Amino acid sequence: MSKNILKLSLVAAAILVVTEPAHSAAFQLAEQNATGLGRAFAGEGAIGDNASVVGRNPAAMTLFDGPALSAGAIYINPDVDVEGKGNTALVGQAAGLPTSSKDIADSAVAPFFYYVQPVNEQWALGFGAFTNYGLSTTYQDNHYAGPVAGKTDLLTLNLNPNVAFKVNEHLSLGAGFNAVYADAEVTRHAGILAPLAPSTEVVSLKGDDWGYGWNVGLLLEADDDNRWALTYRSKVDLTLEGDFSSQSTGINSPGKLDLSLPAITELSGFHQVQPDWALHYGIMFTEWHTFKELRAVSPQGNELFQKDEGFENSWRLSAGATHQLNDKFTLRGGIAYDKSPVPEDSRSISIPDVDRTWYTLGATYAINDNLSMDAAFAFLDGKKVTVNEAPFEFESGGDAYLFGLQMNYAF
Repeated sequence: MSKNILKLSLVAAAILVVTEPAHSAAFQLAEQNATGLGRAFAGEGAIGDNASVVGRNPAAMTLFDGPALSAGAIYINPDVDVEGKGNTALVGQAAGLPTSSKDIADSAVAPFFYYVQPVNEQWALGFGAFTNYGLSTTYQDNHYAGPVAGKTDLLTLNLNPNVAFKVNEHLSLGAGFNAVYADAEVTRHAGILAPLAPSTEVVSLKGDDWGYGWNVGLLLEADDDNRWALTYRSKVDLTLEGDFSSQSTGINSPGKLDLSLPAITELSGFHQVQPDWALHYGIMFTEWHTFKELRAVSPQGNELFQKDEGFENSWRLSAGATHQLNDKFTLRGGIAYDKSPVPEDSRSISIPDVDRTWYTLGATYAINDNLSMDAAFAFLDGKKVTVNEAPFEFESGGDAYLFGLQMNYAF
């Protein structure tokens, strides 16, 4: 039973800005800036309308004539419900234990910061602080499915210095270094395994680690009105070390969990079709196939748990438009479709992941020639699915609402 109970530990041990099941695929995050949120992050690597492009394509820093700064946050308000089904749920109800949970995905704020510093006409430097992965779900302590429910906090922070070089008027190249801090806390309870004491902790795990990776980008400019970008962010290997305990078994032991955050490839395009209208699009490919299992071991190498995951590679399609309304206001909108990497037989209520569709709107207000503010809203529509985690069966589904604010300053 401990193998099933602990399966969320590694996933939880992956991450540092909170989110929910209705973001990008699995526990991936797309919420790196508010400007992009307004256009469903379509064309992100090729647009370069403010310093937040550092988070997607370092090569696009060559588009800037002077220093630029962008900072802000996105508020994530998920609405995800999970309802127990089947004979096991009937047993839980007979024992007087809750079998349904409302709003299991916690609300969160995802902050970000970016800075671009051109060196000369060919070279530029930049820095970003943001996240690519995160998760937070919470169930009642006495939930009947305590062995697979409970609380899961997954947080990550990516510190990303970058450099860009303009090869010629058509081609720019960029590269960066990623230092990723990950922190996690997971709690699981006895549930119907101990109906007289369902809140007994059977798993408590805390752990953190630093992991390192790299990213590269290319920007191809046909002219001022037509640009394409290709970017790649490498996987990041983490070994999360921390403390494991169980009230039910009396075990207190150090433990470590190995996890590789998957690599991401993105192709995006931007086209200024009219002086006041632009179209943009993108496709993102995430190599989730590297997430094959969850396995934790003691310092002596003894296996604490193991669970096959079998994730599959996933993709995300996006399209959007930008309209320059006047000298003060810029309007944008977008739509995107996220394909879940989680096979039907591998779904979990800790990550009740589903395919989802994004509908987004955003605007920029130019306060003066140097300072502007962005605001954005997104509605993420997720379908209902059946989740089987033996001996438990659930129906899970929900939506999410995202609100973003961002300040941009051009020096």
